[in-house]
Amino acid sequence: MNGTPAVWHEPPAGPADPKKRSGSKAPRILLSLALAVGLLGYALPRLVGTTVREVVRALELVTAPESILLGVLWISGLYVYSFVLTAALPGLSRQRALNLNLTGSAVANVLPFGGAAGMSLNFLMIRSWGFSTAGFSAFTLVTNVWSVLLKLALPAVALAALFLSGEHVSQTVRWTGLGAAGVLGVIVVLLVWGLAKHQVAARAIGLLAPAIARGSRIIRRPVSREVVVTELVDFRDRVAALVGQRWPQLTLGMVGYGVLQALLLWVCLHAVGGHLSPVIVLAGFAVDRIMSMVFLTPGGTGFTEAGTAAALVALGGDPAVMTAGVLLYRGFTYALEIPVGGLWLGGWLLLRRRRAAEALV
Repeated sequence: MNGTPAVWHEPPAGPADPKKRSGSKAPRILLSLALAVGLLGYALPRLVGTTVREVVRALELVTAPESILLGVLWISGLYVYSFVLTAALPGLSRQRALNLNLTGSAVANVLPFGGAAGMSLNFLMIRSWGFSTAGFSAFTLVTNVWSVLLKLALPAVALAALFLSGEHVSQTVRWTGLGAAGVLGVIVVLLVWGLAKHQVAARAIGLLAPAIARGSRIIRRPVSREVVVTELVDFRDRVAALVGQRWPQLTLGMVGYGVLQALLLWVCLHAVGGHLSPVIVLAGFAVDRIMSMVFLTPGGTGFTEAGTAAALVALGGDPAVMTAGVLLYRGFTYALEIPVGGLWLGGWLLLRRRRAAEALV
């Protein structure tokens, strides 16, 4: 790995009070969890026009072989996504990529704004494995950009599929798809332009550097304009080299992951009695990916299920069946990741403690 970029030092601050810090977060966490429970238990059934009892009856239709198939699809999606992670961080093994994915998701799925906490955990893991801070920064940027690209591409693809299949497309769906396509186009152009043209990127960084330097003084981490320019240009060069070499694996891994996730949703709906065309399921999956970006609740819980189920019902699905299928799907892609990732995290912590103890002997 290349050397880490130059760093600046924060002036010493007084000791933080852990009790005060955790106490200030507790009400926000409780409010977020209450909001998620309220959306799932009260708002969701009423939004789509069903009852909890009808949803439970639909879930009871799932058979043991179907549950096993759903588990296989879920695991396959995690495995395929590991190719994205190993592409974004050269030298990362498949096992460690799965470790990062599951443990980061477990932390992110239990906290509002949990993405930052999951990212911090991934940083600790990556640094403990000997990777540089600069490598982690490039890894985080690239994986998040490719994730956003997938989420923005899906509405446009779903809209085109709906048109080609002759399905009725409402004004809301049409403009959402076109808007996502427009944003996707802008991001792709800026990404290609910034990565392909070193001088253009350096010039843009030079224009932004004074503002970043001023902002660093506000957060008590003063840094000069020259340091900002040097670090950001070096970081841009690292990302450009990484993407230039690894973009096929990044793209194929992300597309494969998206296909398996959409297939998982289709099988979940089929398991509870929802026999929809692949085009409509694709549209529902596109809504699910967009709604998962809502960060008011952990993993967008409540908002994601309500938005996805409502979209499927609007496209002709039965309210109880669509709600049951979406909840089953989120059970695998969201809820199951918490205990599985938690166990994986516990194993990593125990192994880390054991190695630390052996080093002291």
